[in-house]
Amino acid sequence: MPPRHKATSRARKTRPVKGSNITWRETIFWELEKAERLFVLGIGNRRKGDDAVGSLCVRLLKSEIVQRERRADAGSAGTARLRGTKKKTPPIELQVLDAGETPEAATGLIRKFRPTHVLIVDAAVGGHQAGTIFVIDKDKIRQDDISTHRLPLCHLVRYLEETTGCRVILVGIEPKEVAWGEPVSAIVRAAAIDLAAYLAEAWTERRPK
Repeated sequence: MPPRHKATSRARKTRPVKGSNITWRETIFWELEKAERLFVLGIGNRRKGDDAVGSLCVRLLKSEIVQRERRADAGSAGTARLRGTKKKTPPIELQVLDAGETPEAATGLIRKFRPTHVLIVDAAVGGHQAGTIFVIDKDKIRQDDISTHRLPLCHLVRYLEETTGCRVILVGIEPKEVAWGEPVSAIVRAAAIDLAAYLAEAWTERRPK
């Protein structure tokens, strides 16, 4: 069973206040606006239906980035502007990893990368419709969350922030069904594709020259 998280309601001064109709795209944009070194970590069990969505998303992201880099190197790709972009933002050094069921095993690699930001993608139950993408309030993750991961996400987040000084952003995708031997459902796969495309667009916009 994926961890039960709640969507974030915190807002910076430049964001809409609590209760406003803020989208996950806007939230991620503001969270990553000042990112210089971004590590994207996907978590999931590929054998348990929609629980695999975090792993699926980062694999799609890797593929999308490779395609965009090839087009850019060939001189055929234009620079897409992210929705909400009003000023030039710094380039992002990017590393992407599918950590599967053991995100704790990736901590050494993350520390070596020295990220300013870590974005974690995982299946999460937030009471939304299946396939909903939402940013999780990491301060409200319970230590006793029922999860497929040996290390609860609250401990992982705290460890990364304390050892690297980075900012951790948790992005959840609401599962439809988590069952052994089942594939990712169509609606949740579509969400993974949407999120991967958005993150790839951010990379296209801010890739080092």
